[in-house]
Amino acid sequence: MISLRYTSSTEDYGLGTAYERQAIYALLERWVGAPRSLVEGPVDGFAGLGGLHGLGCAARGTQVTVVLPSESALSAVREVYRRAGLARRLSTVCADELPADRWEVVLAFNALPLARDWRGRLAELVSRASRHVVLCVTHSGSYGARLRRVLRRLERSERRAELFDHESTDWRALEPELRKAGRIDARAWLDCPWWPDLFVEPGRGLLDATLERLTSRPPSRPSSRFRYGPESFPWVGGRPPAELRRALCLHPTFDGCPALGPVFAHHRAYRIAPAARARDE
Repeated sequence: MISLRYTSSTEDYGLGTAYERQAIYALLERWVGAPRSLVEGPVDGFAGLGGLHGLGCAARGTQVTVVLPSESALSAVREVYRRAGLARRLSTVCADELPADRWEVVLAFNALPLARDWRGRLAELVSRASRHVVLCVTHSGSYGARLRRVLRRLERSERRAELFDHESTDWRALEPELRKAGRIDARAWLDCPWWPDLFVEPGRGLLDATLERLTSRPPSRPSSRFRYGPESFPWVGGRPPAELRRALCLHPTFDGCPALGPVFAHHRAYRIAPAARARDE
């Protein structure tokens, strides 16, 4: 089994991260609306600030618990919620496992490849949910993942395992485990912009990071104007500022398109009803 390193970020960097963030918020609004309670963590594989996927649910009245293994990451989460006027709807826990509680919705983003035992982590997530588990995993069959596999052959640096290499991102391995845990009651192609996902380090742009990999040149200084830390998080008011909205609208995207979603999607998303709940319905 390959092992992957969890890398946290102190900011959301680049237009790609902003679009991914927007797509996740829209999906959660459609799939879970405003549950009474939601937990996310203890690992967030998002290439930006972690622990902020439940912010939109909190704005709709949900009590959100964020579990992360880093106190500094949790401090950033608390600052964003404070600026959004939602501090009373947030609880934080510094831990590398979920507490032995239950929530209506359990959310896990790119967490399985970062667990020592992904099947065990999946079982843990399902055991904590009374209504749904929302699970997002890297789409290993996207054109970006295919392109990345080709580019790795040209690189001078030593090959490292990446998210799409992990067994849990292969639907043929994942979906049987999901069906053991409960009922898959929704699927979606998530985060489907025209640009590829080339799996760069958090805080890096696609072009700069790709050139560094191919040429082994020293890292360049990030240059995107779309850089957002806790003090400037663009969704604290429910929607991003006008400049970011205009930039996002300039790019074609394919979320919700059954024909093109499988080609462009950076992630697969699943909504699972735990087995105990599925038996009751």
